[in-house]
Amino acid sequence: METDEFILVCSALSPIRCWCLLMIAASPMISTETITAFQSDSFVESIGVNTHWAFTGVYSNNYATLRNKLGESGIRYVRDGTFSDVFTRANDLYNSFGIKTNMLTGRWIPGYWPAPLDPTQIDAELNDIKTLALQTVAAIEAPNEYDHSHGPDADWVSTIRNYSMLLYNKVKADPLLKNFSVIGPSFGKFETYHAVGSLESYIDYGNQHMYYWTYWPGFSGFDSNESYSIDWFLNTLAPEQSPSRKPIQATETGHTTFTELGGISEEADGKYTLRILAEFFRRGIYRTYKYELVDQALPDREGFFGLLRNNLTEKPSFRAVKNLISILNDKGSSFAPNVLTYTLTGNLTNVRQLLFQKRNDDFYLMIWNEVSSWDVAHKLDLYPLPQQLQLSLQSDYILANATLYTFNNNADLQTINLSINSNQVNFNATDTVSIIRLKNGTNSSSGTSTTAGTEIGGVYRITPKYAPQSGLYAIGDQNYAFVSQSQYSGSTNQQWTVESLIDGYYRIKNRAGTRVLNVYGCNPNDRGKFELLSNGYYRITPKHALNQSLDVQMCTTVGGIIVQQWSWSNSECQQWKLEKIALAV
Repeated sequence: METDEFILVCSALSPIRCWCLLMIAASPMISTETITAFQSDSFVESIGVNTHWAFTGVYSNNYATLRNKLGESGIRYVRDGTFSDVFTRANDLYNSFGIKTNMLTGRWIPGYWPAPLDPTQIDAELNDIKTLALQTVAAIEAPNEYDHSHGPDADWVSTIRNYSMLLYNKVKADPLLKNFSVIGPSFGKFETYHAVGSLESYIDYGNQHMYYWTYWPGFSGFDSNESYSIDWFLNTLAPEQSPSRKPIQATETGHTTFTELGGISEEADGKYTLRILAEFFRRGIYRTYKYELVDQALPDREGFFGLLRNNLTEKPSFRAVKNLISILNDKGSSFAPNVLTYTLTGNLTNVRQLLFQKRNDDFYLMIWNEVSSWDVAHKLDLYPLPQQLQLSLQSDYILANATLYTFNNNADLQTINLSINSNQVNFNATDTVSIIRLKNGTNSSSGTSTTAGTEIGGVYRITPKYAPQSGLYAIGDQNYAFVSQSQYSGSTNQQWTVESLIDGYYRIKNRAGTRVLNVYGCNPNDRGKFELLSNGYYRITPKHALNQSLDVQMCTTVGGIIVQQWSWSNSECQQWKLEKIALAV
């Protein structure tokens, strides 16, 4: 075993004092991994956020802005209650963006809240879900933190236990609901898990609410303020609810940015939000719902958990989630990711990693330092020193390109092309999540493309790969009309004239009028490039943003979903079939 070398350096600050710096010249750590990657899109699928559409105030007064920000984020799941206002919003979110809702049940006896649960309303609640919002359902969840909200119910432990059992049995007995997963009840106090006991036969997923307050996501143990680590929860509390250790959904988690009481800075929250998602995913948590979408006008720390501020401006955490999703998004049919063998060399203390792969065979290595980014005592941001690492690929994987995606302290995305030397790259691991995209020079995946030649020209039906019955559809023939996908009917709104321009680009004009496919607010906004992929489909790229592509939001088959410009990921919602239906016009 090699021994670290200690070097003592002293600098005279006064005749009687000596400032000493202890320097450690440590031997580099080496870690060789052979890992089967996760599907890149599985990480995106694991992300959700809490909303409160039925609440008065910022949610009810600003729905139009909030739903657009939610769509912009790329988040695919929200968690909310079973109220009529929520059902209306849930249908709109699903029809517009393909966003599904985790339906949180629990109607209580009429009167002032907190009040006891009313099990006699379960039938009506489930009927409302079926008749008013069935298409939107992601899962059905037992009541929220009843140990905090039982009001005068003296036998609340029996109430929540019996309610959860009855809910599960009714869901599984219903022909329309039986295939939806049922998530167990959440609890605010860790003692409640033991008091309620096992619900093994009445849940499909365990439930976890974890608030770190001032701690970083990877801390260990628990304290007197009921902050406990993910490992402590998994080892101590999860088996109480499910002794067989059924999978878990974390239906609430996050940090408040109210620094005066149990909070951290917005900057640290941006770092921690991504690291919570990564730490939970790394430990097998199926889905993690950040609490919450927007700050409410509530006193103290309760009003500062949002991805957005109360004035609807973005916190770093919003940009962090949005940018991360844009990198890893790869929605489409399921596939079996490959194995990658690689070696990391350098200071690997507290370094965490996850490996993903997309359908075009590119690997994405997520890496971060799981350390504190917030000084609790002094209420200051911390900036731990970067740790220099070298990534080496085995010789059977010829590294053709390596791109480093990093987030600055404001959660803005930065992209760096790494220099490759002998199949190795050097980079720094920091307390912010970074991702390295690795492109193999030896594969010939469906992502390989060539620019289309002059053979394109005429009138076409343009169809996304993942939805062969659909077609690109112009909603109107006026300026600023949206373009969506819809079931193909052969109407002129779904027919597109492709005209070759002298610079190798094409103008795409809808036959229902004289309007062209256009990205709002750009100069070369009415022309695009067609790149033929090896599978016969095309990537359509706007001239002003060659790293972007024509994309269907969320890869949903819902008719009317808006088509957008999005970072190229080679997903099936970015691959287009051109079917010629008329001669050139």
